Amino acid sequence: MPDEVPGSRRGHAWNEAEDERLVAGVVEGLDLAQLAERHGRTPAAISARVDLSVPQDGGLVDDPVEWLRTRLDREPSYPWRSVAVARRHQDRRALRSTSDSRDVPTEDLASRATGVLADWEGATGHVLRPERREAFLGRQVVWDLAAADETARRTAARRLWGQAGTLLLDDWLLECVCPGAVYLTSDWPLIEARDPDTVLVLQELVAAAVDELAEPRDRDVLGRRLGLHDQPAQTLETAAESLGVSRERVRQLQTRAIRRLVRNTAPASRRLRQVLGELSCMGREGPGAQPPAAERLLDLADVLLPSVTPRQAVPLLARLAGTDKVRAENLAAEASTIRTLRHDEARREAVREGRIDRSTRRWAAVAAEVDWFSDRRPAPPRAELETLREEEILTRGRFGAWHCPKLDRAVSYESETELRVIQLLSFASQITYYQEQPLAISYEYEGRQRTYYPDLLAATADGSCVLIEVKPVYEMAMAINVAKYRAAADFCRVRGWGLVATDGYRTRRLLEHQAVDPGLEDALALALAAGHELSWPQIRAAAGVLPMGSLDLAALILSREWQWRTSPFRLRASPAADRAGVRPAAATETSEGPRGDRSVEGRARPVVLPSPEDIEASRSPAGGWSRKQLADWGVPWPPPKGWKEQLIARWNAE
Repeated sequence: MPDEVPGSRRGHAWNEAEDERLVAGVVEGLDLAQLAERHGRTPAAISARVDLSVPQDGGLVDDPVEWLRTRLDREPSYPWRSVAVARRHQDRRALRSTSDSRDVPTEDLASRATGVLADWEGATGHVLRPERREAFLGRQVVWDLAAADETARRTAARRLWGQAGTLLLDDWLLECVCPGAVYLTSDWPLIEARDPDTVLVLQELVAAAVDELAEPRDRDVLGRRLGLHDQPAQTLETAAESLGVSRERVRQLQTRAIRRLVRNTAPASRRLRQVLGELSCMGREGPGAQPPAAERLLDLADVLLPSVTPRQAVPLLARLAGTDKVRAENLAAEASTIRTLRHDEARREAVREGRIDRSTRRWAAVAAEVDWFSDRRPAPPRAELETLREEEILTRGRFGAWHCPKLDRAVSYESETELRVIQLLSFASQITYYQEQPLAISYEYEGRQRTYYPDLLAATADGSCVLIEVKPVYEMAMAINVAKYRAAADFCRVRGWGLVATDGYRTRRLLEHQAVDPGLEDALALALAAGHELSWPQIRAAAGVLPMGSLDLAALILSREWQWRTSPFRLRASPAADRAGVRPAAATETSEGPRGDRSVEGRARPVVLPSPEDIEASRSPAGGWSRKQLADWGVPWPPPKGWKEQLIARWNAE
C-alpha cells in the first residue's frame, strides 16, 4: 500500500504520480506554500515527503525543498526515487529493530538494492526494461534482500532458479533467512517418521520466526519458554525469577509475544504459519483430517518443541496454524486426552508377546553398537539405584510418567523419545533391570563446570552394565552433547561399563560411519576457515548446490570435531587443544558404596584421608567446604549424601 504522510490535511495516501508532480513543482521553483496549495496538503506534509528524497547521511537539512531543487539543478540524473524508497525501508526496519541497516548510508543501501537487481538478472538471465527496473527497486522485499548477506543471497538465488526455474522475491528472501523453508514439504508421513531433514528445517523455521519479532523482550520471553538458544525450556516461575518479574507478568509477556508472532508478516513467520496449517489439517474435515488435528499437533509438539510440555506447546502451534485462542486451548485439552489414551494403549500392548519379540530384536541391534572401553563389569545392585534428578524434575514440572511392568513402578521421562527407549528396555528380554537418571557426572563446558545426568543405566542378563544417553541422532553432534558423551565415556572407562547414545532405533555409530561427499566436506571446511562461525544460511550458502542432509552435516561435525549449536544454528571450528567440555570431573553414583569408595580411589593423584578434626577445622565460616577442599579429599562434586560419615568411617578403619 502507498505510504501515509504525517501532517496530511486530507489523510489520503501518496502515489507515484503525485510524487512526480511534486518533484516537477520543485524543479519549477515553487516554494513550500505553493506546493502545499497545488497538492491540497499542509506544508508539513509536503516538507516530510520531500525530505524522503534527501539521503539520511547528508546531515540535517533545514529546507528539504531547496536542497532537492539545488541537487536536481546540479545533477538532473539524481535518483530521488531510489533514495526515497531506501529512506522508507530504513524507517520500517528501525521500527522492527531487526537490523542495523539504519546505520548504513542511504546511498549505500540504494547501491545494495541495485546489487539485488543485478543478482536477480544474473541468476535468471533476464534483463529488465528501465520502467520495470524502477518498479523492481520500489518493492519493499528488495530492500530486505539488500540487507542480507551477499554470498547467501546469490547462492539462494541460484538454488531456487535451478530447482524450479523461477525466482520469486518473497521466496528468495525466505531462502536467505531459513534455507530449505521454501520447498519444505507438508507430507505428514515424514513427521511421523521423524525425518531428520524435515525436522531440522522446521526447528530452524521456528527459531527464525521468533527472531523476527520486533521487541527484544518478546524474543527473550519466547526463547526462554520454548527452549531456544541452547537453553532448556523454562517454566513461568523460572523465567520470572530470571527476568526479575512476577509469574503473571511473564504470562502476559508470553501472550503478547504469541499474538505478535501470529500477526507478523515477516517471511519466516508467514511460512511457519502456512506449513503448520497444512501439517495440522486445521481447516479440513472428514477423511482428510486423519489423524485429527489434535493428534497431529501433539506429534508436531514432540518434533518442534521436545523440551516443552504438550499443554504449553500444543496451544502455541495451534495459534500459529491459524486458529483462535479458545479453540487452541480446546485442542490442547484434546491432545492431553490423546496422550493419555496412547499410554493406555501402550500398556495394553505390553502384554502381547509380539511386543516382547520386537523389543528383543531391536535391543540386540542397539547392543551390537555399544562402546566398550575396558573389561566388562556388572551394574550396581538394583536396591542401591535411585533417581538423582527426581527433585529437580518435580521443581520444573515432570514431562510424564509411564508404568513399567518389568520394574512394577512408574518411570518418569522427559520426552517422547526417552519414553520409547524406556519401553524398549521394559520389554527386551536381555535387560534385567534399569534405572532412569541414576548418576551425576560433572563436566566442563564453555569454561563452566556443569552437572550431567545420563538418561538410563541398564543391567543386562549377561552381567554387563550399559549407560544409555537418549537423543535424536542429528542432535548427538551438538557441542554440549559431545561434551556430555566424552565425560560419560571417561566415566564408563573407569568402571568397565558400556556406553551408547540412541533414539531407540539408531545410534551414534550411524554418524561415525556415515559416508559424506568429500566436496561438501571441503566446502564447509573452507567456509569455517574463512569465518569465526557460520549460521544456518551461511552453511547452506557454503554448500551451494551440493546435496547436504542433516545426517551428513552431523557426521562431518563429529569427524572434524567442529562445535555445533542450534536454534539458532551456529557452527565453528574447534582447535584440538580447546575442545568444548571434554574434561570430565568426578562422578556421583547412587549407591552408598560406589559414591564413597570409588570416588576416592578413582582419582589420579594420591588422596590423604582427613581426620574428623581436620574435616571440622576446614569448615568455612559459612558452614560448608570448598570444592577444592572436597577434591583434595577425593569427594566428587556435587558431594553425595553421607560423604563426611564415609570419610570418618574410613579414617577410623585405618
